[in-house]
Amino acid sequence: MILAVLLACAGGGAPSAEDRARYVAGLASGACADIRDDALRDDCREATAKAPADCEAVGDATLRGECWFQLAEATSDAALCPRATPFVDDCALHVLSRAFPKWLPKASRPGEHEAEAAARIAEAGLAADDMRPWSAFYRHVLGSTRPIDRSTCDKVDDPARREACKRTGIAMYQDLLNYARDHALYPCDGGPLPSVLAHAPDPELDAVIAGRRDLCPAR
Repeated sequence: MILAVLLACAGGGAPSAEDRARYVAGLASGACADIRDDALRDDCREATAKAPADCEAVGDATLRGECWFQLAEATSDAALCPRATPFVDDCALHVLSRAFPKWLPKASRPGEHEAEAAARIAEAGLAADDMRPWSAFYRHVLGSTRPIDRSTCDKVDDPARREACKRTGIAMYQDLLNYARDHALYPCDGGPLPSVLAHAPDPELDAVIAGRRDLCPAR
């Protein structure tokens, strides 16, 4: 599919059959330097990058940013993300989020590991007052236990982070409702909620459910 798109978009006419063959071989071997078409060569380098030099050799700026993003992800090294323009923040958030299961104890609760999270957010190059990484953090923490319980967010000392925790809980529950709707799990006959939708007493989540008119076909 990637090859087809590149062949359609490459300037100056379609690459030669020989170059297409070099591209296919390069994807398998990582040897991309002999590909003459710039777009194919860049795509090959981005797709097979295993070291910084591979990304540095990519000519197209956007594709080079994608290369740094993928390399940061593969190596779990957020220090590479500043090179991932125009995906710098997305890169940092992604690498940061992927690391949560590696260092957070199971069944962690809001308010227990914020100091460590703040340090890791800073290491990822994200601002302390940026609520996006905190939302990702609380999504992992709240999602690690069932039933979902937003009242645990009250243990967070910082007001902005506490609010981020609570809002993240609502966003998570909306996602769960989408899942239940798409898999016909919502009890449209008025029965009890399935386990996937179980939650601690929470008037705001009850209001979210009541406001969802798409959960049952007849509603």
